[in-house]
Amino acid sequence: MAHELLDAIRRRYACREFVANRPLTADELALLREAGRLAPSGFGLEPWRFITLADAAGRARIAHACFDQPAATTAAAFIVIVTPVQALDPGSDYVRERFEAEARGHDPAPIHAAYRAFHEGGGIAAWAQGQCNFAAAHMLLQAAHLGLGSCPIGGFDAAALCEALTLGEGEVPALVIALGHCAHAAPERLRKPLD
Repeated sequence: MAHELLDAIRRRYACREFVANRPLTADELALLREAGRLAPSGFGLEPWRFITLADAAGRARIAHACFDQPAATTAAAFIVIVTPVQALDPGSDYVRERFEAEARGHDPAPIHAAYRAFHEGGGIAAWAQGQCNFAAAHMLLQAAHLGLGSCPIGGFDAAALCEALTLGEGEVPALVIALGHCAHAAPERLRKPLD
């Protein structure tokens, strides 16, 4: 029991081909999204939105945007993580609402001031996309725990992906997660020694 999470971490690897005609259940997809929702985020902003696609037409559009690589063309479902870059402006309603929640009944002004200074430093889009990786990591580990295969895909045509998803104004795709039941057993894990 003490090593249950570490066992899931050891089992997780990037599946390059999924079993055909073996869909994921709505419950499995909900658990994966919930794992992502609970991920840590800087300033408590949760700068992400999860878009789930499991229908054949949607999967084909996403696979094409991912250059038709095998993990994408064989996936039973995708969760695409997008970040609302425009909504991360310090004066936006989104930021104000998140800081009110993060302050937990206290004055949110100190959080807002720290974020405003951080935001003025620039690079908010790259920062927000990096934050999405925390949510992705949670989803990948939850998939391994459920015995599912997953493959994080960062190589995609951003314009094609945006068109396939019909994103809102100021939303930017951060990462595509291909999901399904892996067609092959996990290879031996190759990692550098801990020291």
